[in-house]
Amino acid sequence: MSFEAEGLKENYIVSSLVRGLKILSAFTVKRPSLKVSEIAEMTGLDQATVLRFVYTLEHLGYLVRDEETKRYRQSVRMLSLSLPAREGLTVREVALPVMFELSGKINETVKLAVLDGVEIVIIALVEVLDKLVYRTPIGHRSPAYCTAQGKVLLAYQPIEDWDRLISRIDFVKHTENTIVDPQMFRQELLKIRQQGYSVQDGELIVGLGSIATPVFDHTGKIAGAINISGLSMEIMRDERINVYLEELLKSARTISSKLGHVPEKVE
Repeated sequence: MSFEAEGLKENYIVSSLVRGLKILSAFTVKRPSLKVSEIAEMTGLDQATVLRFVYTLEHLGYLVRDEETKRYRQSVRMLSLSLPAREGLTVREVALPVMFELSGKINETVKLAVLDGVEIVIIALVEVLDKLVYRTPIGHRSPAYCTAQGKVLLAYQPIEDWDRLISRIDFVKHTENTIVDPQMFRQELLKIRQQGYSVQDGELIVGLGSIATPVFDHTGKIAGAINISGLSMEIMRDERINVYLEELLKSARTISSKLGHVPEKVE
């Protein structure tokens, strides 16, 4: 990563803090416990360095070591670090009641995501357990370019930022439907911005589809994206997709209104 390219002064960066956060970020929902060797492989750090960092993090109470397996996992103390951020997510608090109402009305899973770089992070969800085919819990990250929410979140960034954002995407062809050509992806963003919503059908995982719409704050900036997701054969059916889209757009407008957004009048 080039700090100069991001408008940062490289000599201001505390490299040890960067390494420590890189180690903590190696732990995910799918990888809740890791050995020192695994952390080293994932972060690109040598094992001696990783060992010193995990020892320090264990001493501070942020990691816990299983004496039998020699594996580390994040401790409950990590939750305290995220509480201020969660409290500050006004959009989440405003959106949840509307999401529950929407999910109850259409009997489908509804999720709210925000953009973090060129990835999306799920910050709220309402699940329909008997229709759950792929779980994305709170905090789950996905690449933005092949998810409906991610494409919406990117599309509503300032257009002058598109080239910079697209240049940071590592386009990987997850399925035959994944868009991996930067120019085609730019056209996709333009289409989404013009129509006001995004659809993806098996771009990340074959057989899964979703529809997403933007949520705006009082300044008119995009604050998040809500979606309806599930099996493509259910979500994308002609007789359903228009109904789902209408309800999703209505819910997005309600959340935006509660956040203080006033739509621009069309003369």
